[in-house]
Amino acid sequence: MGRLTTMRPTILLVGLGDLGGVVLDRLAGEEGFGRIVVASRNSTRGIARCNLARLSALAEGHSIPICFTPLDINDRKAVVRTVRREAPQIILLTATMQTWWLPDLLPPEQAARIKSAGFGVWLPVHMTLTMKFMEALQEMAYGGIILTAPFPDVVNCVMGRLGLAPTCGLGNVEEIVSKVRLLASERLEEPLESVHVILVAHHALQPAAFGEAFKEVPPHFLRVEVDGRDVTEQIRAEELLLAPYPVPPGRAIHSLTAGCTMSLVRALLSQDRKELHVPGPGGLPGGYPVLVSREGVEIAPIEGIGLEEAVAINERSHRFDGIERIEDDGTVVFCPEAVQILRTELGYDCRVLRPQEAEERALELIARFREYAGSYGVDLQLSGGAGHVF
Repeated sequence: MGRLTTMRPTILLVGLGDLGGVVLDRLAGEEGFGRIVVASRNSTRGIARCNLARLSALAEGHSIPICFTPLDINDRKAVVRTVRREAPQIILLTATMQTWWLPDLLPPEQAARIKSAGFGVWLPVHMTLTMKFMEALQEMAYGGIILTAPFPDVVNCVMGRLGLAPTCGLGNVEEIVSKVRLLASERLEEPLESVHVILVAHHALQPAAFGEAFKEVPPHFLRVEVDGRDVTEQIRAEELLLAPYPVPPGRAIHSLTAGCTMSLVRALLSQDRKELHVPGPGGLPGGYPVLVSREGVEIAPIEGIGLEEAVAINERSHRFDGIERIEDDGTVVFCPEAVQILRTELGYDCRVLRPQEAEERALELIARFREYAGSYGVDLQLSGGAGHVF
């Protein structure tokens, strides 16, 4: 999907949770957009948040039209009306049914148990709204660029199996690349602009790359070059990939994701192609190097492996997020051990997720997790991350 047809595009930002708010602030301080339209369910909060972004940008010397429009993604006709009326060239979708960092609010022992199931068990929570939104865009034959934030390494893959693939996802693999590139520059004492990193990797690699304990490293492909020369072995690039690099937990990481988002959006405004990394391009599993310009997003050639092998690497990585496989019809089969953990901890039993059952499963999972958290004295309603984050 999509190429830019105007020099100063309209951006539609759908979702104003933690990540959406950070992305809005970054967009508001950027040059080159015609306007920014923000869509969310809560009008009072949305208008106030847009006002804040507008004033903050003005204080830094930027002025760009920012407007708010109420939108409930559950209302397909409203989605179609909104997109037709605003005519955005780029859509940024950050909406999800529950923010991803809530398990961190549990006592440490319980948090560790839940997280040991892998991130994939939360798939229905992150997939439901993306699927509804993509179905609405398909109905109206939207031809612009669609960038999605909720768990794109897997969600976009399921969408691809359903013929609903967005252009690509945001963050994840590019966040790892930024770390490796920085450490390689320091180790080699070379300027950052000379260091080039090529990485094929799944979301499942990210915890290991940022210092969490791991029993087995998810499969991936890594190559580091300096001015076109392969230095992967010379600098022991695998060590850099897995080197401790503490970052704040939880929502603080959204500033890094927003930074990756801005690099992608800037590249989409350019006539010249820039190599970046994105998750879920065109419905593929995991993350890849891509070439980005006003013409859109395409997979970059990967020296050393072909695209088929790269896809296979990321398909093998699914299990590290608790997913056994994704069927051709978009049905997701979870790993037995991940299923057992949620069955034991939450009383939630889901071995197979069919796309048409995603919303029902998401609502059940949210309710059971909320009850579980409450039994340990954690009120998710007070956390600001429970409920529909859009």
